[in-house]
Amino acid sequence: MWTIWRPDAITVLKDQRARSSLARYFNVMEDNSPAKFIISKKLPANFNKSDPTKKLWDLHNQLTEEFCHLEKEIDVQRKSLGDLEDPEKSYLDLKIEIANRILESCHFCTRRCGANRSAGKLGYCRCGTQIVVSSMFEHLGRNQS
Repeated sequence: MWTIWRPDAITVLKDQRARSSLARYFNVMEDNSPAKFIISKKLPANFNKSDPTKKLWDLHNQLTEEFCHLEKEIDVQRKSLGDLEDPEKSYLDLKIEIANRILESCHFCTRRCGANRSAGKLGYCRCGTQIVVSSMFEHLGRNQS
């Protein structure tokens, strides 16, 4: 099988400044650290689908701190991902539940149109539930100077 690499991609892989500033991402790419979503699947989250969204966000904020601590412990090899049990519901499951609720009253972008994407409605941007993002930034409009 052939693999074609762009020259700039090869250059960044060898760039020490890039490797230093993006050390964790290089470690994940080289299988020296697990990806964050894999760690998030190991962090238990005790919630019910009937819980109010505010309660889910409060739990999310609390678990975000726990996640950061767990990630550091795994990255410095004080904890092993393999030693952690698979919880019934995880931090990742919590994130999925919150994202689904956002889809029901969309506020992904700054327009906050409130479209119910999960019911097939299209938002201001005309996107449904399957969104492809090539870049993201808040457009501030034309400079009026």
